Amino acid sequence: MVVGDSMIDKYVWGDVKRISPEAPVPVIEVQSQTARLGGATNVVQNLRGVGTETFLASLCGKDADGKYLRGALKKIGCRTEGLIASAARPTTSKTRIMARQQQVVRVDSEVTADINGWEAAALWKCVAEFLSTVKGVVISDYAKGVVSQPFIGRLLKACKEQGLFVAIDPKERHFDLYEGVSVMTPNLKEAHVALGVPYAHCSDSDVKALGWKLVNKYGLRYLLITLSERGMALFEREEKVFTHLPTVAQKVFDVTGAGDTVISVYSAAITCKASPLEAAFLANHAAGLAVAQVGTASVDGESLLKACKVGLSA
Repeated sequence: MVVGDSMIDKYVWGDVKRISPEAPVPVIEVQSQTARLGGATNVVQNLRGVGTETFLASLCGKDADGKYLRGALKKIGCRTEGLIASAARPTTSKTRIMARQQQVVRVDSEVTADINGWEAAALWKCVAEFLSTVKGVVISDYAKGVVSQPFIGRLLKACKEQGLFVAIDPKERHFDLYEGVSVMTPNLKEAHVALGVPYAHCSDSDVKALGWKLVNKYGLRYLLITLSERGMALFEREEKVFTHLPTVAQKVFDVTGAGDTVISVYSAAITCKASPLEAAFLANHAAGLAVAQVGTASVDGESLLKACKVGLSA
């Protein structure tokens, strides 16, 4: 089950050949427009890509973008009764204006207030109906309202009672809600924020010390810190094992959505009985594939296996 903030990532592709006479800004000559699943729905897309059956519990607006989300999810084989249409907010969208593969500006349409009582009740009805049928829960937090108390507290309590694996892709303002989840997948900046320390470049030994503090503070079973071009760091509390996995990315065009890919592949692998290191190995290679694409990206099982075979033979 994926619970969290769904959105659409829109792209306006074009070229810049002149500056506007109205203001000192570039004029984009539009060549094409595309839309992709983003946020929690990109997590679903990645999970479906590696063959995992997925149920989504999230919100959209009663608008054209909400209809697009529902249709796009059906196309990839995801059930949509858990995508609740709310009149209180629009479907979250991020529109990126691109000129020759470079982002010029981004326009966001969103409401970031915590979900209201009706929205929480509707989401919980869906969660309660399907929670007993799943092996794990991924919480995709983009700070758009779904991850808030008391809804998330109720969800985590139910997951604990059922012994479910719970993974969370964190957002800086909500760390106090995450205690006791199975795995957290912050980037290095988010890891600093979680501990209330200034963000700075870290040596490998600094990352190791930072990670163990996070594991102990939040009672995590596992911690996976993404380190951008340096790969990722895996912490296993019970075995007291730290592993640094160097990046396998050959090209880096865009990191948008890479965190969605990491948490999806790691969670799918763990719930299929992979070891934590095997799961991190798969997630690391999946991230390498995702960042090699422009825009929000997902991976499929065939491409991932091929990349892993190359990595093992290198």
